[in-house]
Amino acid sequence: MTILDRYLLKSFFFNLLFWFICIIGIFIVFDLFTHLDGLVQKGREQNNILRLIGTYYFFQSIPIGLMLSSILGLVSSMITIAMMIRNNELVPIQAAGISMLRVIRPLVLAVIFVAVVSTIFREMVLPHFLDELAMEAEDIARDRGIRLNAIIDNETGISILGDQIYRKELRISNPVFVVPKTIAKQLTRLKAANAFYRPAQNERPAGFLLVGFAEVPVILAGSSLMFQDKAIVMTHQDFPDWIESDSCFVVSKVPFNYLASNDTWRQFASTWELFNAARNNSLDVGNRVHALIHSRILQPFLDVILLFLGLPVILMGGDRNVFKAMGISGLVILSFLVIQKSCQYLGANGNMPVLGAWLPLMIFVPLAVHQILTLKTK
Repeated sequence: MTILDRYLLKSFFFNLLFWFICIIGIFIVFDLFTHLDGLVQKGREQNNILRLIGTYYFFQSIPIGLMLSSILGLVSSMITIAMMIRNNELVPIQAAGISMLRVIRPLVLAVIFVAVVSTIFREMVLPHFLDELAMEAEDIARDRGIRLNAIIDNETGISILGDQIYRKELRISNPVFVVPKTIAKQLTRLKAANAFYRPAQNERPAGFLLVGFAEVPVILAGSSLMFQDKAIVMTHQDFPDWIESDSCFVVSKVPFNYLASNDTWRQFASTWELFNAARNNSLDVGNRVHALIHSRILQPFLDVILLFLGLPVILMGGDRNVFKAMGISGLVILSFLVIQKSCQYLGANGNMPVLGAWLPLMIFVPLAVHQILTLKTK
């Protein structure tokens, strides 16, 4: 690594950290102004106000940083180059016979590094902190569970309803499981005090253990309810070893995390979890998940392409005005995001999830190649 490389990388990561702190700081100030009373009240109950506020905004800042990683990478690179142009530092470098492509090489590698780290963090770290990431200030202040989104198990036709879910306990409060006529002789509502999710283990399938019936339904006194030659509503009569007489077990492949705010789950689930959900016959994930899977795979490539679109604009312009460089960065980023989000919306809502994810790549790759070839001639 040469002195020039170290100089560029130092400037790049300084600008990256500086703008990240500025954006997060602005977010915290405005958000804290709205939720300060509730956070202070809850912090007093825990006898540590600063720790509660710090923990809450630490987890709230992570997805913002990942979302802005590609944008911050371009902005940091463009400001780094703009400052070199302003200080006439590129003139002796070019006079020494060093090409522009060689100059920007460490910046390209830095953006690739940021993209890889963001991908690894999103895929391997965020899914383990779904509770903290999905928590809102109102949830902390009121110490409540998370609202359950009613869902129908597409494989069995059983509707899953309830009040709140508690991820740490894998519990649904006041659950109502509606069993259709295809399984029971008549439409049956299983109302219990709690339902505990149990993952598949040995010969037992995944599903929900319903306990605390105010009035035990008659169908639970007999044999298990069958569907397609499989026990779907398991009863005490057939499984006395682990099901009590006032309980039952409803088989379902619906993931527990999917019941809590589908939008939040889609945002923070790993790509592998999204892929498994798309293959799950119990879920109707729709085109949004299919489009999101392709977008996740292509995102690191789009981050680098965004750099190749914006950086040559500064180098070919040679303008010494840093604020003008930031304005050009904003226009490039805005144009890029508008086209990207439009394509994603088209893919998610127009029955073209694959095309919607790949279309930005088809549009921007030729433009990026043209920019680099133009820069190579300088």
